[in-house]
Amino acid sequence: MGNYDELDTARLTWVVVDRLVPPGDEPAARAALIARDPELRSLVLRGVLSEDEAVEIFAERRGRRPARRRLTPAVVLLVLLALWLVLRLL
Repeated sequence: MGNYDELDTARLTWVVVDRLVPPGDEPAARAALIARDPELRSLVLRGVLSEDEAVEIFAERRGRRPARRRLTPAVVLLVLLALWLVLRLL
């Protein structure tokens, strides 16, 4: 397990958001990152935010979103195009 307390917040954010953490260490890395922000930590502990949502907030603060979210608009457009083609053929 890595010692995530030794990393500065910017580097830890980069490691967690870009999923550079070994799968077994991901919960510890996420917890260490969320612990850096008292407000987010409180929201996660109260159940207002999930850990995923808290990590996304860190990503947005950094100026980018996780890669898995970038494809969503393209997928939506492809589905709409497919539906339009199906309706057009009927």
